[in-house]
Amino acid sequence: MHWRPAVTLWLLLAAALGAPAAAAAAPRVEVTLFGEALCPYTAKWVTDTLAPLLKFDKEFSDIVDFKYVAWGNAHNTTTQGVQCQHGSNECSLNRVINCATHHYPDQAKWLPFVNCLESAPLRQMLEAVDECADKAGMDAGALHECAEGQQGEELEREAARQTDGLCPPHAYVPWVLVDGVPLGESFDALKLFICVAYTGNPKPAHCYDPPAAAASSAAAQLVLPGVGHVTRPTASA
Repeated sequence: MHWRPAVTLWLLLAAALGAPAAAAAAPRVEVTLFGEALCPYTAKWVTDTLAPLLKFDKEFSDIVDFKYVAWGNAHNTTTQGVQCQHGSNECSLNRVINCATHHYPDQAKWLPFVNCLESAPLRQMLEAVDECADKAGMDAGALHECAEGQQGEELEREAARQTDGLCPPHAYVPWVLVDGVPLGESFDALKLFICVAYTGNPKPAHCYDPPAAAASSAAAQLVLPGVGHVTRPTASA
């Protein structure tokens, strides 16, 4: 089954329209990445789509609660233990990432670390851990101790459990969810989906940028029962 952008927009907008108005601050939008360290597509999404949005735009980083579950297409075997799609180095890096997000839960801390890792050449990513940790103000020794020890194994099992529990199951990586709704092949339109899901007012200024052609086409197909065609808000709305 292909998860179409119109379906995703429908689910997110329906949830937003059904949310009761309240004086309290709107809840953050939950964005979850299910990926794996050495996947070139995951790396590209982190460096080209996610990091610029959250690292350099405070309006978005203030309304998004981002999580990275590093397991991806790995699987357990009865004879050889955990097997990662891109080999043992990927298993090690997945554990490092899971340890980083566990020990430094503030995304403003660990996202620059992950972005640094994913910006390194794939064959050199494992060697970049110490340098990236230093740049992010993290304790590289603590990350290695976690990743190579029992805690790293426990976090790995939890990442596997969360990935295996996806409904629908992930079809590839990166597999991105916004408020629990999978974006499918439209993961590059993350900004649009965050803007739709966020119930606060005002929305970030960049929510009113002209949409990309693919996102605009998806929005044009969006029809809600009893509402009709739904269009993006204008800057004056």
